[in-house]
Amino acid sequence: MNPLPMGRGFFAVFIYCQPLTLIVGSIIMISNKAKGLSGSTHVAHSQKLMDESTERYHHSCLSAGLIIKKTGKVQDIGHVDFVVDGETVDLKGLKNSSREGKILLEFLNVNGKTGWCNENGTPLWVAFDFGAFFLHVKNVDLYNLAKKKCDLRETVTRVADCLYKGYRRRGRKDLMSMVLLKDVLESCEHWFLPYAKYSMPMESV
Repeated sequence: MNPLPMGRGFFAVFIYCQPLTLIVGSIIMISNKAKGLSGSTHVAHSQKLMDESTERYHHSCLSAGLIIKKTGKVQDIGHVDFVVDGETVDLKGLKNSSREGKILLEFLNVNGKTGWCNENGTPLWVAFDFGAFFLHVKNVDLYNLAKKKCDLRETVTRVADCLYKGYRRRGRKDLMSMVLLKDVLESCEHWFLPYAKYSMPMESV
């Protein structure tokens, strides 16, 4: 299931250089829009972006000849958005942290339960939307990387400051941290899926 597996040469350059030139405009636009949003409006805006990522991911998988199925609501709660070539995938939409070459991780969700970055092996892959492509990272590798790099006992109050540190949103039970994209590429099994448009109705499991 690896259209563009574990690149070091061309694709290492691609992932470091291209996001800044190809999607920085999109991310800045998203960031500026988000500044003026709050409450239910912000939630609706975030959902719209996620819906767009979902559609783009579906198109990209089909264009690469991958067999993709959208999961149901119960599986979505279990951090599985898609089954791609028989393997589980959790899709993460475009985030402001991507512009700075960082990846935000969730260890506990808003209810204090196991987050999507975990040692259980579900989902098998976490796919991060970078606009021009999707970066798939082996979830267990990501979790083990976080254990080595992150000190969750040291907490901060702003998500922008949570590189290698713990972060909780006010009034919620979640626990997050952040690692560098460079860390992920050097330490985790990963593969790339270029964005491409394809027309076909989405299947449901």
